[in-house]
Amino acid sequence: MKLKLNKHIICLVLIFSILVFSSISSINPSYAISLSDIDNHWARSYIQTVSDFNAINGYPDGSFKPNDNIKRIEFISLIVKSQGLQVRNLRQGEFWGMPYIESALENNLIRFFEYGSMTEVAFSKYISRQEMASIVVNAYTKSGGRIDPLAFNAATAMLSDLDTVSPDYISNAISSVALEFILGYPDGTFSPMKNATRSEAAVVSYRLLNKQGIIPDGYLPINVIVSKNNLEQGDLLDITVHHLSEGTEVSLNQDLYSNFKWYKSDNTLKGYIPTNYNTKPGVYLLKFTDSKTKNIVTKVIDVAARDFRVQHLKIDTTIESSTRTEEANAEYRKYFNPSREVSSQTRYYSEPFILPVKGRISTEFGESRTVNGSLTSYIHAGIDIAAPLNTNILATNRGKVTLAMPLILTGNSIVIDHGEGLFSVYFHLEKLNVTQGGIVERGQIIGTVGSTGFSTGPHLHFTMSHYNINLEPGYFIYGESITKNNYLELMK
Repeated sequence: MKLKLNKHIICLVLIFSILVFSSISSINPSYAISLSDIDNHWARSYIQTVSDFNAINGYPDGSFKPNDNIKRIEFISLIVKSQGLQVRNLRQGEFWGMPYIESALENNLIRFFEYGSMTEVAFSKYISRQEMASIVVNAYTKSGGRIDPLAFNAATAMLSDLDTVSPDYISNAISSVALEFILGYPDGTFSPMKNATRSEAAVVSYRLLNKQGIIPDGYLPINVIVSKNNLEQGDLLDITVHHLSEGTEVSLNQDLYSNFKWYKSDNTLKGYIPTNYNTKPGVYLLKFTDSKTKNIVTKVIDVAARDFRVQHLKIDTTIESSTRTEEANAEYRKYFNPSREVSSQTRYYSEPFILPVKGRISTEFGESRTVNGSLTSYIHAGIDIAAPLNTNILATNRGKVTLAMPLILTGNSIVIDHGEGLFSVYFHLEKLNVTQGGIVERGQIIGTVGSTGFSTGPHLHFTMSHYNINLEPGYFIYGESITKNNYLELMK
């Protein structure tokens, strides 16, 4: 069923659009044509869509403040407008929300004295999740919507904290979950007393209008989320695209990474752009195109330069001559390189990454080296963690072992595929406790610290990579690079 906005309401909205909003006053919030602070926000597509349908309010400065809590009167006015309900003219000197309150009462969206009093103070307080659930379910049933008893019963079984919902709201709280207006949290709770945010209100408004047929299926635009806009060399950019409609493909035009690919799961796309010491610092433009709607989303990414150290090593000439040979390099290319060429299309892991071993950082990511006075042609691909011989080494996260064998150059070596192109690498081990093809769990002992291969003493060479592009491990574990200067601070 499709509801039509009353011309009188449209006029009223336009009048309100020129009024100044203050979060600490009783001035009416205004409709913002453009919203400046929702880019890269999880609710961006919902906010954008309900804004297109004139069912949500922004602020005169062009912001939306998606993470701010929303007041009772703000949510009430939002639903009244979205439903096209009759609203009388505002009287001089009157609280701006009173016409909406009266309309909500007349249409049974709220009850008299539901919030303890009918004063401006009561309606200017933040709305709770159970109060929001009640209003949106009342709006749905008033418009002729029905609630499936089976879905209602299923929703009852889904929620673990029903005993904390106020008796007056229990039925509508369950109904809101059954109708998928307000979903419970992953732990099975509803959190009825928790204040709702403006972004949550936009999502609920969208779901109501979509359920009523006012906003059609497939209207929700894609939402592109990047893990960050500013990276340092060695960091990994994580890209997620939400709200794919059936048959939609998203193309990405960018100059950062030539081997970019998507990983699809349900109606979501995931993609990664790795950077390292070979990435040219600068500003890059990412251009995403929806094949179905031809809509374009752009993201600006700034890659900052990192000041990489130079390390001077003295190596026993016997070790150097026996490990840095063409035979060693050929063996490395034959066995190690293929171990990072094929990755699972889905993640093996669901928990945060951990440091495989504790010790002293002897070499940082990206350091260049001189060996016995001669500059090497390679850059250090990970971090070296010096630790006592036979100290246990843990898997940084769950994954599948794609390499577990001794190599002349890197000694006893392990490579683990974590899925979606992400790998972890472990060199110079004394003992190998895993075999190729096996699944390892996060924190599982996979071997011990050694000094095998081209090595100056007991340590673990630890690398993270996206396929064969080496990455700074610190970003996965601590959210920043691991250096000799900050290591002890990170370990606290």
